Amino acid sequence: MSFTTTVKQELNHVQPGRACCRIAELAALFRAAGSFHLHGRDRFGLEASFGLSATARTAVSLVKSFNLPVEIRVRDEKRLGQRKRYEICLEGGSRLVQFLNEIGVLSDSMSLMENVPPRITRRSCCRAAFLRGAFLAAGSVSAPGAPAHLEIYSDSAAFLGTVHAAAAELEIRLSSVSRRRHPAVYSKNLAAIRELLIITGAHQSALEFEEKVILGSVREQANRRANCDQANAARCSAAAARQVQAIRKLKRNGAWDRLGPNLQEVAELRLRHPSATIVELGQRAEPPLSKSAVNHRLRRLLALAAAS
Repeated sequence: MSFTTTVKQELNHVQPGRACCRIAELAALFRAAGSFHLHGRDRFGLEASFGLSATARTAVSLVKSFNLPVEIRVRDEKRLGQRKRYEICLEGGSRLVQFLNEIGVLSDSMSLMENVPPRITRRSCCRAAFLRGAFLAAGSVSAPGAPAHLEIYSDSAAFLGTVHAAAAELEIRLSSVSRRRHPAVYSKNLAAIRELLIITGAHQSALEFEEKVILGSVREQANRRANCDQANAARCSAAAARQVQAIRKLKRNGAWDRLGPNLQEVAELRLRHPSATIVELGQRAEPPLSKSAVNHRLRRLLALAAAS
């Protein structure tokens, strides 16, 4: 199961208590996945198609809360590899017209409305419900740990504009992208995606999303530190090898006898302990030496070897 499906399954369990929130969610569901039909003789129809049976059941439950008859049909979508589509269908007269007006499909003058009426998303709770319906019908989100990406797509610029505005009112910043097929509003920001999941009601998915993000961050920091430690170890090993070569050169060319006892002590320690750190060499000296003192003497040895 994809993470998008997991999120939608969780959102389908959210039951809006207020009528205004049910209207807002239905408005988004039908705007994103529905179509309006005029049958004649004052008969109208409204259909919506969904890829998840749970989303279709959510839409049916919301419609029935307004005492409207609704029918659900199942058909195979051969273009999608024999996947099933779940269609809900409403037909009726004056009562359906009233419902279509309530969810912003028809205006008071019985004409189709391109824009979503501002009253649909006037309250913050209704904005959250509208975003939930929009994601259920036409949304997707990347799995935790993958590059962050959430989007809601639609061919309706007016619908996407309402999604963008509703999110902005809830302090969630979305961007827009124009495509030949399915323009969308989207976000690649981890915090914005997490906030949208929480506001729409996908709390468990938001926790999973955040957990994977935190684990990914910890893993990245651990790898960075490990790489840094490895690089430091390589540099120390190379420096120690240069020091050993310089000391052996001083012993070969006779310059060793002209070294003072302090330099000879550090040189002997380096030869006996070629992999020891500067701090460890200082601790082995008699008396113990500071890191800066050992480092100074080793540099002096390198300079004398280069000059000899």
